[in-house]
Amino acid sequence: MRKHAILWLMSSLTFVAPLCASAEGARTEGFYAGANLGVGMPNLKTPNGVDKDSQAVAGVLAGYKFNPYFAVEGQYTGIGKVTDNIHGSAKADALSLTAVGILPLNDAFDVYGKLGVAATSSKVSGISAYDDATRMGATYGLGAEYHFDKTVSMRVGWDHYKAEVDVNGGGSKSFDSNVTTVGVVYHF
Repeated sequence: MRKHAILWLMSSLTFVAPLCASAEGARTEGFYAGANLGVGMPNLKTPNGVDKDSQAVAGVLAGYKFNPYFAVEGQYTGIGKVTDNIHGSAKADALSLTAVGILPLNDAFDVYGKLGVAATSSKVSGISAYDDATRMGATYGLGAEYHFDKTVSMRVGWDHYKAEVDVNGGGSKSFDSNVTTVGVVYHF
């Protein structure tokens, strides 16, 4: 259901963007920074059963756009929290560095894809079977950006992360997290 909502939002923006083509358009190169809010959906099952497996997340990003089609971006974001039936929890954050491929659809509207690496950090509280862990792995994402003018734009995105928790007694347990966000970006 969530994927359908994301696809619907992105497709509706695709049809609305040409109507708003009078915007000044995006900067073709330079530094940018922004902030976003969204929902993280970690897929971690706990020994006591999962009571809640999503959380509001926030993040910040900064990047450099080399030309209209390519940028490099760093981002720090929450990727969600799992609360089990006995009120223990596991929460994870990610620090990522990605290459961003950009497809300008018109002067005001772009779609993009991201691929890179992310360091995730999981903090566990009250779940005796798990412990804190860090993990380095691949990350990827998709999104769209609408440029109000040459400096301010709005972004809708979806990012995928892999994280893990250490298992007491040895080993680790990996889990996926999908993060959907809406944010504002300022181009310098």
